[in-house]
Amino acid sequence: MIIYSTAEQVIKDSIQKLKWENHSKLMELRDEALDYYTFNNTSKYIDKYFGGTLQQEIPLYNINLTKKLINRVSLVYKDAPIRDVSNDIYEDYIEDKDWKLKSFERIHNLLGTLPVQIGWNEDKFVYNPIVNFEPIFDEMNPLEPIGIVYILNKRIADINVADEDIFVFWTKDQHFMYNSSGKIIHVNEEDVNPYGVLPFVFIQPNHMVDEFWNEGAMDIALGNKQIDIAMTMLQHHIRSAGGQYVIEGRVDTNNIQLGLNKVVVLDEGRMANISSNINVNDLMAGIKFQLQTIAYNNNISFDFGLSGSKSGVALKIENLELLEAREDEVEKWRRLEKQMYRIEKEIINTETGTALSDDFSVDFTEVQFPDPERELAEWDWKFKHGLADKYDWLMHSDPDKFPDRESAIAHLDEKRVSGDSVNNIFRLNRGNNGKDSQGVFGQDIKPTNED
Repeated sequence: MIIYSTAEQVIKDSIQKLKWENHSKLMELRDEALDYYTFNNTSKYIDKYFGGTLQQEIPLYNINLTKKLINRVSLVYKDAPIRDVSNDIYEDYIEDKDWKLKSFERIHNLLGTLPVQIGWNEDKFVYNPIVNFEPIFDEMNPLEPIGIVYILNKRIADINVADEDIFVFWTKDQHFMYNSSGKIIHVNEEDVNPYGVLPFVFIQPNHMVDEFWNEGAMDIALGNKQIDIAMTMLQHHIRSAGGQYVIEGRVDTNNIQLGLNKVVVLDEGRMANISSNINVNDLMAGIKFQLQTIAYNNNISFDFGLSGSKSGVALKIENLELLEAREDEVEKWRRLEKQMYRIEKEIINTETGTALSDDFSVDFTEVQFPDPERELAEWDWKFKHGLADKYDWLMHSDPDKFPDRESAIAHLDEKRVSGDSVNNIFRLNRGNNGKDSQGVFGQDIKPTNED
């Protein structure tokens, strides 16, 4: 933790913490977890557990379990939220925001405490996560940073790189960079923050109590490591299922060859085979138990596909704890979206002179489980009661291709011109003044007086 006194003191403290203490247990653990999520050379983390000549017999076994489970629990941005802003131009500036926040949600769920920088590049907002950093606090509030320092280029403790590390410093009033010698690199004439606000939001887990640094689902990455070790051991025991050959007596080892189609002849000595007593099924059961424990700790339910396909209702009940956890996450991210919007207002006003409205709201879509029968019945009911038509169904089924009603109408007009067949679900009844007398699924739609 760095307590703000003067910029010079912050420079000195941050160099010490970020450069020389970067390999602290916390930063090492965060880097390791990220490597498991990105599946970046994870064998280096279990290599030391398998010495001798074992790796000449079998390769280390690595799986990308971390990404699968983290993505599974990250449901807030599974579908893009709907943001309500009175300025239509706002959407033009945030074209990358949805997929960026989906990625940040996953990184945050894995690592825990995560700052996100809101910046500006030419004509749009840019969003960047900062993994390794040092927060700056007022001595009276150790939970809410008033500034941040991070390294621009990640070259810490690398003796093969001659370039100096560059540090970036932000508070709501100041902004500059400096090198590892403490020499300031000016980004503007007076080293001021042009926005007047700290352009960062700090994402914290819901279990944050009285400490700034909080871990996420680190147990997933650590469990991934344990399972890699167990799977490598399993492969070793499968490989050695034929037992270990032992020769008693004096023999010329250079002449002994083993193989399924080879006969071993010994002039002197005796050969025996020592079989392993390891039960491979017990190892597999132990690995499954580890997987289920990790999943249970993170509100995930699975049975290795043994139950077959399930209905949407059954899946929802099975994942009830995960959905309840998502409700808490939604409220957290709604608050973060509002914080980000307040920062975006100041940035866009500084960069373009555009004044965004104070009114902002965001609606996160509910998680839907696949249930074809229910969906069919729901659309039939809407068609029967005049609450939807074929254009609504097109926009619902393929929102990327049909973002609005006009595109759906144009598509069906093109179908009309190109000709229809009896089996075409988009067939138009030209004898009815161009109106369609059939539903999307082929059922006749008749006028009704029902409400």
